[in-house]
Amino acid sequence: MVARRIISPPPRIQAVSCATFLSPPLDGSLQLGEMIDWHEKYSPTHRIFLHADANSRPRAITWSECAKATRTASRLTRERISWSEKNGRVPVVAILATSDAIPYATAVLGVIRANYTVFPISIRNSPAAVAHLLGQVGVDHVLVGLEQGSQDLANEAIALLKAQNPSAREPHLSPMFTYDDLYSPSSEPPTADELPYVFQGPDAPVLISHSSGSTAFPKPITFSNSRLIEILLTPYYGELDIAGLVFSAHMSPMFHAMGLFTFFFCCSCGNILAVFTPASPPPVPTSETVIHAAKATDSTIIMAIPTFLETWSRTPNYVSWLATRKLVIFGGGPLNKEVGDFLVAQGVPIVTGYGSDWTRQFSNNNAQPDWEYTRLHRALTTHMSPQGDNTFELIVVQNEKFHPCIINTKVDGADAYATSDRLAPHPTLPGYWKIVGRTDDQIMHSTGEKTNPGPLDNMETLESMMMQDEHIAGCVMFGRGRFQTGVLIEPEAEYAFNPTDETKLAEFRNMIWPTMEKVNAYAPQHSRLFKEMVLVANPAKPFEHTAKGTIRRTAVIAQYEDEINAAYNLVEESSQINIPAPTEWNVETSRQFVRTIINKIIKHEIKDHDDLFHHGCDSLQATRIRNTLLRALRDIAKADIRKVPGNAVYEHPTIGQLADFALSIALGTVENVAADVGARIDAMHSMVVKYTREFPPHQATVTAENSEGDIVLLTGSTGSLGCYILAQLLSDPKVSHVFALNRPSRDHISLHERQRSALINRGLPDLVTSDRLTLVEGELADEGFGISVELYEEMRGSVTHVVHNAWRVDFKVALASFEQNVRGLRHLIDLALTSPLPRPPQVLFTSSVGVFQHARHGDDLPEAPIQAEYAVGTGYAESKWVSERILYEAAARTALPIMVVRVGQVTGGPDGAWNAHEWFPSLVQSAPVLKCFPDDKRAFLVPIYYIAWGVAWIQLNIAAAALTELRYSSSMTHTVHLVHPCPASWGTLAAVVARVFDVPLVLYVEWLARLEAIFQAVPGAIFNLFILFTSRVY
Repeated sequence: MVARRIISPPPRIQAVSCATFLSPPLDGSLQLGEMIDWHEKYSPTHRIFLHADANSRPRAITWSECAKATRTASRLTRERISWSEKNGRVPVVAILATSDAIPYATAVLGVIRANYTVFPISIRNSPAAVAHLLGQVGVDHVLVGLEQGSQDLANEAIALLKAQNPSAREPHLSPMFTYDDLYSPSSEPPTADELPYVFQGPDAPVLISHSSGSTAFPKPITFSNSRLIEILLTPYYGELDIAGLVFSAHMSPMFHAMGLFTFFFCCSCGNILAVFTPASPPPVPTSETVIHAAKATDSTIIMAIPTFLETWSRTPNYVSWLATRKLVIFGGGPLNKEVGDFLVAQGVPIVTGYGSDWTRQFSNNNAQPDWEYTRLHRALTTHMSPQGDNTFELIVVQNEKFHPCIINTKVDGADAYATSDRLAPHPTLPGYWKIVGRTDDQIMHSTGEKTNPGPLDNMETLESMMMQDEHIAGCVMFGRGRFQTGVLIEPEAEYAFNPTDETKLAEFRNMIWPTMEKVNAYAPQHSRLFKEMVLVANPAKPFEHTAKGTIRRTAVIAQYEDEINAAYNLVEESSQINIPAPTEWNVETSRQFVRTIINKIIKHEIKDHDDLFHHGCDSLQATRIRNTLLRALRDIAKADIRKVPGNAVYEHPTIGQLADFALSIALGTVENVAADVGARIDAMHSMVVKYTREFPPHQATVTAENSEGDIVLLTGSTGSLGCYILAQLLSDPKVSHVFALNRPSRDHISLHERQRSALINRGLPDLVTSDRLTLVEGELADEGFGISVELYEEMRGSVTHVVHNAWRVDFKVALASFEQNVRGLRHLIDLALTSPLPRPPQVLFTSSVGVFQHARHGDDLPEAPIQAEYAVGTGYAESKWVSERILYEAAARTALPIMVVRVGQVTGGPDGAWNAHEWFPSLVQSAPVLKCFPDDKRAFLVPIYYIAWGVAWIQLNIAAAALTELRYSSSMTHTVHLVHPCPASWGTLAAVVARVFDVPLVLYVEWLARLEAIFQAVPGAIFNLFILFTSRVY
């Protein structure tokens, strides 16, 4: 048996008063791989993960659940990689995935629990960098994410590894574990006894991380059992008890040490990790999605990069909420001082998260006015090496409590780690330090990414690669606190010129561009260079050099400060000028323009419906794409682009969506296009809050149930679906009476006439004279529906079911335009809750599958409450989501029975009557005129119908029958989707239309071109069809 290395226990600072978490032994007698089983026994109900469910309510995963899932991951790992101690070397299992935080973190623990070494690899690395890491470590197996970007990266890396070194160990690939694999396994998870953990020694490798790779290829960094224990102890030398505190880790990927070690602290300290809800594909963290997720989970401690804080600082609601948090930790780059000072003045407890990822501690922020300064880890032995300008390099000296993973120097004979961090002391507070830069001139961008262009360990670097170009005499990269990297080039004397000469500048950039392409292929994504950020030195301002002949980097950057600022300003306003913008904006030209931009910037072909960010698009490229579009819209389309949101590419992450978004701006056809998505989501939540205040309690005054049958209040009975619902109800012997409530007509046509006409036009019997029907003309948004008190009280006292089918159908207006509809729903809820009957009437609401309009291909579309992000986009869908949420809240807080029915595409009735002005009847009518019919699914007017279900349409009479039957149904989620259970393909349907009209099937693009060519000469449906298909938004 291998001996344990016992160390002195840490100060008792963590989990002092947490009733659900028991700190494990942290003296080396228990390893990280053993703590899973410990917490299952001693902290089973303590939460480890937290995410917001579809109701935006926190959903927790406890240690009991996590332990079982971890052992499931261990079993799956061992099944895929057979190994025994007799084999010698412990297998290394790498993870290359953008997986959700929960399955990713659980998989990491599972590999460790299986007695293997785990190696999380950043998917932001280039294929060459990944190949380098796989070969240098000798990885045995790679868990690869299911997303296409991860699979492509893995395959390219393996190919490079084999090409560069045919004798290198080639790792096996297998799919990354999913959330369901681990938390809903097909078989019972193994017990701790069935899957024993074997301690392999304090120095046995457990975890491999890697450096950022901004200098050269990333370096692997190995953590042993004993080193991980030291990491688990770091919060014990801080100032804050973090047990039970909720850390918003929404922006910290688990392949990054910051996210991973914060997760490890859950094992030693009992903090709780708030993450995004598991989804496939996982959400891309943006400033908006992170703040909303943090609010939904009521996160106590917020971890963010500076750019997120800068964005949040511009929204008062966000600032006021952040001021109520325990800590707001920023790290990874410098925060703009004006922004930091503003946030502190507003009471936001910001602290710098300075510290190498394995030395970070948590401060109580005692020096808040001096938020740029921090105290160092109390367990560290430090040496401050003077740098000559009142700054010092931090050197961490090894001691009994802290053994750095990297040893690169000695101090008084002791092993030490020279961090290359330059720190400045606080002028009046001893022990407080501010990070001011890097001795190796690492560039920290405002995004939190880092670029280090200077020499390190004599390895080839970005600047040294540039220096191999015969035209370049010197170069200095820059970009600290900026969004992207740039470089100043000093040409060799024979190529020198005045850079104000634009022609010569372009020629020189083109001359050296093959070298820059090599640099970009070698560099991480965030360190890549664009032509506009390649500046050339003026012969009148030569670079300054030291006595050794090296360039004085700081002096040169200061010397060219004006030129650097001008370049960033120009890039912000401009973009690539060699992509011709459309001279005429329509669906196809817009899509072709966006497609060209994206393929040029991302460098490989992407399909129109593919998510850009799952194909490697990063924040820098997103900015370039946006700037290119804005320039074209401003200069060619003459559109007003001043309020186009900065996150436009993130909110429209496919070619199709982005093209239609750009088209809507160019044509001015979308209301409120400048509205920030976050603001729209806030408006949705605010409207929910407004209409869920003070629901009246249900107080029954009638003891007996209605024995005469159902009495139904139906709204919207004059529409297509409403007519069929009315006919179904009146044909149901269980229904004794129907109140059909509709709005007054603007044409002053009586409801009696409108209802009769609507029924007859749809081939239904004239039911308006039925003694079981009362037609009510009123306004739901008005108190008492604007009807007589007597009639209102009659309905309130007798109605047993409410079928709310009335709704404004307008896809152009914003949410605010639907507030009357929402107010009307609340009035119906109040009517039901004030009913004197023993049980309040059930409220059945006909919602729409359109609430999934932001769902992506492959997303799960649950019959359950969903988050606002799915529905944001059109006021119509947003209003349906708001109404759903109001009903869910009413059901949760009161005795109100509800049913939300999300209705899909409804066709005509049995006699074939379908509104000729709707999109599909208009499409069919186009066939004999255009002499063709589109044969691909882009013809769908509402893409979510096809993305989710294919041609899953349902007849009016069947939909109505289902709706009337659902008034007796119950569901734990109060939600049902009403779509055809056996969808067909678009091609099947299109073939029938083509055969009936004897016309050929053509590509949608050709069909649209023919439509555009003749629409002005053809009246009626063809004109309407053109408007529909050239103004829609995918």
